[in-house]
Amino acid sequence: MRRASVLVVLALALVTGCGSEAAPVTPSASPETVTSGRVAPSRAPTPTRASPRPSSTEDLVIAVPAPTPAPGTAAPAPAPGGQVEGSDRLTSLRGDTRSAIVWAPLSDPSAVQVEGSVPSHRAWSTSKVLVVAAYLDTVVDGDPSKIPATERGWIRAALTRSDGNAVVAIRDRIPGSPGAAITNVLRAIGDGTTTAPDRSQGTMSWSPREQVRFMAALAGGRVVSAQASRYLLGEMNPIPAHEWGLGTIGAGAFKGGWLTPSSETRQMGIVGGYAVAIITVGVGPAVVQTDGDSAHVWQMNRLADLLARRLG
Repeated sequence: MRRASVLVVLALALVTGCGSEAAPVTPSASPETVTSGRVAPSRAPTPTRASPRPSSTEDLVIAVPAPTPAPGTAAPAPAPGGQVEGSDRLTSLRGDTRSAIVWAPLSDPSAVQVEGSVPSHRAWSTSKVLVVAAYLDTVVDGDPSKIPATERGWIRAALTRSDGNAVVAIRDRIPGSPGAAITNVLRAIGDGTTTAPDRSQGTMSWSPREQVRFMAALAGGRVVSAQASRYLLGEMNPIPAHEWGLGTIGAGAFKGGWLTPSSETRQMGIVGGYAVAIITVGVGPAVVQTDGDSAHVWQMNRLADLLARRLG
């Protein structure tokens, strides 16, 4: 029975996708809504503050078969706890076309360093931060103290648990075109290339380089307003189940996005005095997260470890 249940959960996860605008796959987690383009529910959710720990290890991850790795990237299964050790350690991404790390010092955000490359960079649930930023800009005039209690709960659920229904509820509060509102936020910090759609923001392209620009602007208090920037950074605090990757190297604030075993898994955040972003496209084993979608936890841990060594 247990094996059959796991197969059913996996089948549902692959059908709904990370962030399908639909009801959660399991009672314990909501899918990432802005990623797939399915229609959002008409009734807004009532998210609650994330609990410190999931109720059981079954709420965390379920192993699924790994896709075929890129040449030169094959490695043994991760050590218990996902730690990087021994021969699993990456030494360089030079010439890699399926993984990348990007960073810039907050003291000089224009000094961007890029190692590796990827063929695609869909935003997935990193876009949830942009939706909230556009809400802050258009609904509360950049002042987080004006956020109603219910909507404050939705924002927390979206940025900590990556709750899809919650971010759709917030997006629906944005007057006019949500895509235009998000794009305006990006243009105001100097991003002249990223353009957001009105729906399914997770499917838009958002390069790791531009994510580093965004995180540096957040740290500098330049996203919407100084108060809004501080508020966003404070809410970008994932639940323990999602604290892999940048969470293993002491990121002060970060947000991830993921979908299937063959698509992008990515994170953006602040590590020490740096704005950073890491991304992989289908490399290494994938594990099902609390939202029912799959993330490349092992490879993200390796990328974070390499990034930490690059930052000294």
